[in-house]
Amino acid sequence: MSMRLTPHRFFATNPVGVDWVCGDLHGEFEALQTALSGAGFNKAADRLFLPGDTIDRGPESRALLEWVLDTDWVYSVIGNHELMFIAGAEDNRNRYKHRGMGGGWAATLDETSYKNLATQCRYQLPLTMTLECESGQLGLVHAQSPFDDWRTVQDTPFSERFAIECTWPWNRAQGKNQTISGITAVVSGHIGTAEIIQRGNQIWIDVLARTGQVPLMPAHRVLERVAQVQRGG
Repeated sequence: MSMRLTPHRFFATNPVGVDWVCGDLHGEFEALQTALSGAGFNKAADRLFLPGDTIDRGPESRALLEWVLDTDWVYSVIGNHELMFIAGAEDNRNRYKHRGMGGGWAATLDETSYKNLATQCRYQLPLTMTLECESGQLGLVHAQSPFDDWRTVQDTPFSERFAIECTWPWNRAQGKNQTISGITAVVSGHIGTAEIIQRGNQIWIDVLARTGQVPLMPAHRVLERVAQVQRGG
């Protein structure tokens, strides 16, 4: 991976509106817009945070990706699908791998559009994010936290290994309850399940493909849910 990616971004508390979190969308642009409208999302004050994998498989990958990149109240980390899309801009051989992951839409892009979109992804989509909320801090990473302490995640410089560890493994979701220290809760997607999974203070919300329901919720509700499950409620 010849070009660096942003390893981490921090977001202060939203002083005027609600911060929302949504799971992997995979090109389901219309479904997201319907969910935002139904939830009463306020474009003048609210913000939307995504755990990556905005593209591939679904019908509107390009439209959704461009919207995410061009909308100033939408923020996403990089998922493994965006990572493969970026890799395709660096080496054509990676485009075949990306196509096998549902990235056939990228073959319809002219070369300039492909590389421009990939460059935007590099510069605008970090590998991890921390969101400050009134009731705690929410970490976002596509697959799982690469470290047991979120402060290490925040301080780790970019490397290809770090990028892979943030976007591919999901063994934490298969193991026993484990709390990631230095953060109130960690939100991920990636694994495509029929229900939300929680292990300690880690939560995986990639349920759209299996349920048809867009997993959109306010960030403070995510923190409440994680705390309730940890208490055994």
